[in-house]
Amino acid sequence: MVQLNELLDVLKEKEVSGPQDIEIKGINYVSERVEEGSLFVAIKGFRTDGHLFINEALLKGARAVVVEKKVPLGEGVTGILVPDTRKALALLADRFYYHPSKRLKLIGITGTNGKTTTSYLIEAILTANRKRCGLLGTIAHKIGGKTIPAQITTPESLDLQRYFSQLVEKRIRYAVMEVSSHSLELFRIEKVKFSIAVFTNLSIDHLDFHQTIDAYLEAKTGLFKRLAKRAFAVINIDDPRSKYIKERTPCSILTYGIEKEADIRARDIELSLKGSSFRVKTNQGDLDINLPLPGRHNVYNALAAIGVCSLLKIPPSAIKKGLERVKSIPGRFERIDEGQDFSVIVDYAHTDDALERVLVTCRELTKGRIILVFGCGGDRDRSKRPLMGEVAARCSDYTIITNDNPRSEEPLSIASSIEVGMERGNGRYTIILDREEAIRKALEEAALGDLVLIAGKGHETTQTIGTQVLPFDDREVARRILRERERDRRDGEANGW
Repeated sequence: MVQLNELLDVLKEKEVSGPQDIEIKGINYVSERVEEGSLFVAIKGFRTDGHLFINEALLKGARAVVVEKKVPLGEGVTGILVPDTRKALALLADRFYYHPSKRLKLIGITGTNGKTTTSYLIEAILTANRKRCGLLGTIAHKIGGKTIPAQITTPESLDLQRYFSQLVEKRIRYAVMEVSSHSLELFRIEKVKFSIAVFTNLSIDHLDFHQTIDAYLEAKTGLFKRLAKRAFAVINIDDPRSKYIKERTPCSILTYGIEKEADIRARDIELSLKGSSFRVKTNQGDLDINLPLPGRHNVYNALAAIGVCSLLKIPPSAIKKGLERVKSIPGRFERIDEGQDFSVIVDYAHTDDALERVLVTCRELTKGRIILVFGCGGDRDRSKRPLMGEVAARCSDYTIITNDNPRSEEPLSIASSIEVGMERGNGRYTIILDREEAIRKALEEAALGDLVLIAGKGHETTQTIGTQVLPFDDREVARRILRERERDRRDGEANGW
């Protein structure tokens, strides 16, 4: 609880009408969650506008409202007019929760691919060194012993500050979070103090929002521009856009990579479907790592985690122990093993670059054919659809184009855009829009030594078709179909079929 006038001190540009000497019990930007004595901040979303729900917020007991356009308010209600309500929300939330990120060792990870895995690896290393760590990201938010399924990669500023406050209350000193490009543009991390920021890589994504790759890069660079001089940046030097970010980073930089000379560099890399082994040069000496996660891309993710934890003065023994304990990351090159004589992998890859990386990894790890199942999300960046089709044509032996989350778009229209790239690359493919049937077809097609890659949805447990959000988990669907196949095989043998 805080006085409104104390809260409003953080807003430099504002016009206030109504009393300011009132107590504010909470802040909210969702009218349904407003309680008596709240401050309601009307922000514009992608589908609706919080200004349309001000009356509902007032009926629920809001005592003050922050707006960015003049609207009529009832008598006795305090109105605060600001240039941008999203930025105001971030500033107010930070003040309401007493600047919690300043009391944390906060690690922010940005980039197109690898954010989730890198965050889990850092958490594992810190845990191995008996340090309690919060985690905020695409799959879930972990606050102490509580796990909250994530709706978006980086929470809205108010939710983010509340999570930070809960970590502080639980005396958790460390936190690692994924920082999306959307969050950087929409002020979600305004006033958040990072101790370390990580850049993984950058490729085409979210152009429906950013419009150009240069604008996307600039958004990502925003995380590093805001770092304090006493902070650190951990940067993948092998990515061609790392130079741009390095030149705009005001603090000390630790580099990692495989190809170029770096502070943290891997060599003697050996890859298999069971994992990756490599030797890494660090500022604390050399380490031999046996990472249970397959793929060259996971070597990069491990290097980022090693870089972060070396800056946090974590002993090499705990770094090695933490990395070697991680058996899998939900929906990230996750193996589905029901005893079949071919490999099945589920991965979140949903950009052309991510899909190519995972397919190249598959090619390195299997001698048989690669059978790919994937689609593209509706109401999202359309430019990547033919590009993903080209990658599929070039890097797989047979592709089944299917639904991802078509949302409000016509599924066949999405598939046709992918098909353009498939035909450009002369790929062998078919279209089966029903995702379960597409997965079934792929598993039926697979033979001894082949690899089936189910890409795009990874850890997701629902599928959005039109306005319906339906239960759907690629991993569980694949497991069920494989079990059915094995049961049918046994029944056939028992009956002499």
